[in-house]
Amino acid sequence: MFQKEEYQFIYRWFSNILGRELTDAQLQSLQAGEFTPFFAFLKEAGFAAEIAQLETALASLQLHPHDRLELAANFAECFLLEGAISAMPYASAYLAGEELTQNLQKMDDYLTEFGLQTNRQVNEPSDHLCVYLEILLKLVEQKTLAEQRQFIREQLQTWLPKMAEKLAKIPLQNQFYPALFSLLCKILALHATES
Repeated sequence: MFQKEEYQFIYRWFSNILGRELTDAQLQSLQAGEFTPFFAFLKEAGFAAEIAQLETALASLQLHPHDRLELAANFAECFLLEGAISAMPYASAYLAGEELTQNLQKMDDYLTEFGLQTNRQVNEPSDHLCVYLEILLKLVEQKTLAEQRQFIREQLQTWLPKMAEKLAKIPLQNQFYPALFSLLCKILALHATES
């Protein structure tokens, strides 16, 4: 469906937005329409409903006098609070036992294969969603579509649906992060079934 370069742009974009709270510059670029062509491209690719949710969330944020602070609070509610409250962006929050052990072992193997390291300065665990997206970027760059699909199915789709379910239940004033996550899951589902 998407070309290699398109997948690279898409996953890098998600990693930048989901990795930490948005900066003023990031939020301004989203609100100023810098990503309108990207959103239009995704609408044409079949993700019109998800993009509409994202655009609605961004528009409602502009009505808030402290939009970036509101979004930062939502980011904390979604991803940073204790596991019973937040949808923690870590595989270990959703997998257990042998399934978790195998998932983490494969991640370590991929990190070694691609010469990647987690950020020890901020104590970044290797099972954070953004680490998975970095590995997926490397797979898109260097490996076959079959290997990319296998990674999505075995490493991501074993726990991302559970995270999405949890995220959808968090009572938020603004639906930016749930809409963003829904879009990511749909794109990954498409990628995993491509032939």
